[in-house]
Amino acid sequence: MWPTHGIMEGLIQMIPGWENKVAGLQFGLLVAIAVIVGLGLVARQLVIKILPRIMKSFGDEKDGISSFEMNSQMPLGAAAAGFIWWNLLGELYAIPSMLPTESIEFWTLAFAQATFLVGGLLGAMRLVEIVEIGARWADDDGELDAGQQTILHAVQSILRVVIFIVGVVLIADVFGFNIGAILTGLGIGGLAFAFAAKDTISNIFGAITLLLDRPFSIGDWIKVGGAEGEVVGIGMRNTLLRTSADTVLTLPNGSLVNKDIENFGKRRWRRYQPLLSLDLATGPEVLEKFCRGVEEIIFNHPKTTKESSSYAKVSAIAKDSLEVSCNVYWDVSGSMEEKESRESLLLDISSLAQELKVDFYEPRLRASRS
Repeated sequence: MWPTHGIMEGLIQMIPGWENKVAGLQFGLLVAIAVIVGLGLVARQLVIKILPRIMKSFGDEKDGISSFEMNSQMPLGAAAAGFIWWNLLGELYAIPSMLPTESIEFWTLAFAQATFLVGGLLGAMRLVEIVEIGARWADDDGELDAGQQTILHAVQSILRVVIFIVGVVLIADVFGFNIGAILTGLGIGGLAFAFAAKDTISNIFGAITLLLDRPFSIGDWIKVGGAEGEVVGIGMRNTLLRTSADTVLTLPNGSLVNKDIENFGKRRWRRYQPLLSLDLATGPEVLEKFCRGVEEIIFNHPKTTKESSSYAKVSAIAKDSLEVSCNVYWDVSGSMEEKESRESLLLDISSLAQELKVDFYEPRLRASRS
């Protein structure tokens, strides 16, 4: 409470006829209550007018600020009014010369506290929307994928439930309910629910951990234990992988948190080591020209990197063929782009072989010649 009842008492006693009774109450008390109600309404209007200006300084409409301010300004304005009424009415009723009835004192204070708490409760539930705004700002491209949105909405729902429970308990306390019994009931019920749904809760917290740590994203190719595939979905309970056999594998989020995850999608480059088998009859000069030509193709390809570590060298002379080992590093963002780059590289090598009249080793062709 604010220590202003001395000043308030002096102002009330300046009102002519403040001690006169109106409907069983002092005239000065009624005037003071009316003024306090007016001050609360003024505070409400100030919040409604000022809040949009404050929020616009933090972002624009595409960030969700416009929707947030529209949904939050009314309840926060009510909370401001309730806060003024609660404190000033408490100061008023603390003045010894003011003689409100017990029912008026109880119900006016209860209404003021309930207005503050309900407005604050609804405003806090609207504030949960800031979580999404913050997540968009923190994201690299400012856009959340489907998995991130699913987890984000679940986190917002959990926060709203927690805020609602806290608000209900505080409001019940204002109206004189037994808070101890309510908390005991919530505690017992919460323990029973937690025990029955421990796996689900573990998966939900696992999903939240995945959202915060982001060890992988939708579209990444990952390996977890004996499971391997492309991430096609991240939900509240499970993560979905599409395997190389085109099946969908479901992994509980709770188990992913405690396992080593190998993410091929986070590679800075991708290594490719094709082995080219040439006909044994290829002459050394042509073979050298072919190797240098392949290296030039590798170096000039728009998707290769690490030129100093790339090569095309004769690695073995086998019984029926000459082996040319290649080492290539791709600078690509996904598996499809890598496949397209491999195709273009091999087509260029095939054109070079035709130009130099180099034959690739083919057992049936070799057998027909012998």
